Amino acid sequence: MKVQIRPFQDDDRYAIAEIHNHILPDEPMDVEQMHHADATWDATRYTLVRLVAQSPAGAVVGWGQISHWTWFFHPQRFGLRLEVDPAFHGQGIGSALYAHLLDELRACDAVLVRTDTPEFLISSIRFLKNRGFHEVDRTWDSHLDISRFDFGPFVGAEERVAREGITITTLAAEHASDPTTQGKVYELFTVAEQDEPSLDPMTPLPLSEFVTREIEDPVVIPEAFFLACDGKRFIGMSSLQRLPPMTDVVDSGFTGVHPDYRGRGVALALKLRSIHYASEHGYREIRTSNSARNEPMLRINVGLGFVRRPAGITFEKTLADRERCG
Repeated sequence: MKVQIRPFQDDDRYAIAEIHNHILPDEPMDVEQMHHADATWDATRYTLVRLVAQSPAGAVVGWGQISHWTWFFHPQRFGLRLEVDPAFHGQGIGSALYAHLLDELRACDAVLVRTDTPEFLISSIRFLKNRGFHEVDRTWDSHLDISRFDFGPFVGAEERVAREGITITTLAAEHASDPTTQGKVYELFTVAEQDEPSLDPMTPLPLSEFVTREIEDPVVIPEAFFLACDGKRFIGMSSLQRLPPMTDVVDSGFTGVHPDYRGRGVALALKLRSIHYASEHGYREIRTSNSARNEPMLRINVGLGFVRRPAGITFEKTLADRERCG
């Protein structure tokens, strides 16, 4: 099919979400959340180029984008996303989009590009390998069936951390009484995230950007954003987030503990509080995602009964041999 590759327009979001949800119905894309992410993207600091493939009849049949990684920023390293409506596979649309995105990467002086795909999308893996990408990492998705969870084996977990003077509260409760809460969460997140397994060193966001993305995002549930405290100091965090348009499933966001407090059961107590919240509010499932190299968190999740799903594979392609400094 001869398609027109053109820049993204605001009303393309509905078609993009529909394409994505055809491919990955169990990981739906929400138009409202996509709009929030776009509206809060700092174009003065980061690059985002999004293109769509339009059929002769005027329908959007594919889309793709390149963008900087905000948490792992490097001016010459980019993430790639590319999806084609399954009804139009095999007609060269993905190749056309990729060629245009490769031109955009060259225009940005990119030296490296990465993308992710589930291990069960064999055609996507073949597409990437045929274009010089190779596997560099894996992420495990896991699901917990709330209706089958047994709290019995974990009785006393929260009491054990309480005996050490550690209490658990929520973002909603703390923010209502302490105007410095967001800054304290930011400080904890930045410290706890530093040694999480990743392919690149973390580059902390400015506080204002962190608040916009991690606290004010419409998927965040302030009453299910749990904080472990030693006195007035935040030393651990674990949050649940909505997964629209699904209403009975929540996602476990970042769980982290300050290095000074690890090995005391804080992460387990926070995860259990999240499970209690999900159970009490009628959710049927919690989902989470962890690097295959994050053994401590994987052990906690397996112990809680999370069931591992097919992995997400990160592929990488080197585009140039030299990087600019800064």
